[in-house]
Amino acid sequence: MSSSKHPNDSKEFAAFREEMAREFASLRVGEAVASIDGIPADARSDERLAQCIWFDSLFVHRDLRTDSGHSLEILQPGRWNEEEGPDFRDAKIRIDGRILTGNVEIHLYSSGWRQHRHHLNPEYDSVVLHAYMWPGGGAPPIHDSRGRPVESFEMGPVLFPDLDTIRQTTHAEDYPYQTPSALGSCQPLMCSLDEDYVAAMLDAAGRERLNGKASRYQAQAVGETANQVFYQALMAAMGHKSSKGLFFLLSKRTPLHETVDYLSEAGREKAVLFFQSILFHVAQLAPAPGEERPEADDETRRYIAELREIWAPFAGYFSDRLIMPTRQWTSGVRPANFAHRRIAGVAHLLARWFLDETVAGIFARRVASFDPAQPTRARRQWIRRQLIDPFVVHEPDDFWAWRFTFSSRPAARALKLIGEDRAASIALNALLPLLLVHARERRDGRLEDRVRAIFLAFPPLESNSMVRHMRTRLFGDHERASALLTSEARQQALFQIFASCCNHNESGCEDCYFLKKHENRRPNASI
Repeated sequence: MSSSKHPNDSKEFAAFREEMAREFASLRVGEAVASIDGIPADARSDERLAQCIWFDSLFVHRDLRTDSGHSLEILQPGRWNEEEGPDFRDAKIRIDGRILTGNVEIHLYSSGWRQHRHHLNPEYDSVVLHAYMWPGGGAPPIHDSRGRPVESFEMGPVLFPDLDTIRQTTHAEDYPYQTPSALGSCQPLMCSLDEDYVAAMLDAAGRERLNGKASRYQAQAVGETANQVFYQALMAAMGHKSSKGLFFLLSKRTPLHETVDYLSEAGREKAVLFFQSILFHVAQLAPAPGEERPEADDETRRYIAELREIWAPFAGYFSDRLIMPTRQWTSGVRPANFAHRRIAGVAHLLARWFLDETVAGIFARRVASFDPAQPTRARRQWIRRQLIDPFVVHEPDDFWAWRFTFSSRPAARALKLIGEDRAASIALNALLPLLLVHARERRDGRLEDRVRAIFLAFPPLESNSMVRHMRTRLFGDHERASALLTSEARQQALFQIFASCCNHNESGCEDCYFLKKHENRRPNASI
């Protein structure tokens, strides 16, 4: 494609995808396969979610049972297998008091074990548990290639939080991906097309990703205030992989308009402590009377007493909304990122931004001062100053600036409750989509354009496994990757391309959109 045919910046990603499919067909690279192991591409993303659920043990852990009725305890979910074979290796479980170490295989349905012919494959003889979401198409018992029985476990009925919350807060890109060094079939095309064209395509894919987030928030806004929707997004952004759902659930159990109304009874001068008290008690992270550690120091005892004093008049309002105690709040998290400190930080943000007007209204006025014509450095400085720094929480006088839990000793120095990286994630993944919804509801085209311009200029966030995987798949070690992937919008584009072009297939190019279009154009293409 010559530079004279390059589209303008307003071109939608779908149009780029069709153009690139035609260009890909002209290169005549690769052959298409309909699916892997008979799994349609759209089902694979759901199976990926099931694997995430197992990996983070998102279950009500009391009295878990296998399908045969034996007691089950998940001690270690295992290592994510990035090669062929069972999904998780070296898991450790306890069945009827007996500890078993081995592999775990995950499916959507109980029939998956036989459909994938694992009962005939010796590679699956090391499986100690077959976990699936729902029964269907054939029930246990199952066996391995040697005829030995394999225990099965239905995950669906014991999920915690609920599946809808898990779907809204679990992001597959946060988890390991297979074949991280594999080049994609489209790599020659991506490295041979005009660089400006590829840049415009990445920007369009990034905008599509932003639109998708805005659409999800717009759907959540039905029956909710704009501030409640942002509160939910803010809370989800606070969670680690296994606790995102819990933070989201906490925001639903403590509706903002009700909680702010109750604040008027407690007094606004106590806003931060009030929000901390409500959130800690509903999350059941605050020690119950008599549960304080004997070694707790005077400062801790005073702080707990203050929380209880604030909580007492409102306990009845929230008594049916308490979240059951769970280890997921702190599972797999460094102490500095424990849920206690994140919740304390959220309390400061609620007191800072949520009391008098909509967050969208406040930041829409800030966005009006953004100048998209400024050099990149100046634009990014503006973004940090106006959109990221407002969500940084550094409060050395707060109890949690020095503590990790209610029983920990003081740290050597005060730590930020919400640092710059997390604040940037809030601004990108929660604030900008909310502002886009705000602009559309008011038909404010100028604000919408500014939001998109800020998104395209947003500095890149820390890379994750998905970014690294797709960077290699599309560009290999070609210098073009470094030249083009210079903004967070273009890193977000990689997620969109993985969904729209790779069809969520991390292991190979069998479901590639371009390959399928090429296959369909061949005279003898099978249907």
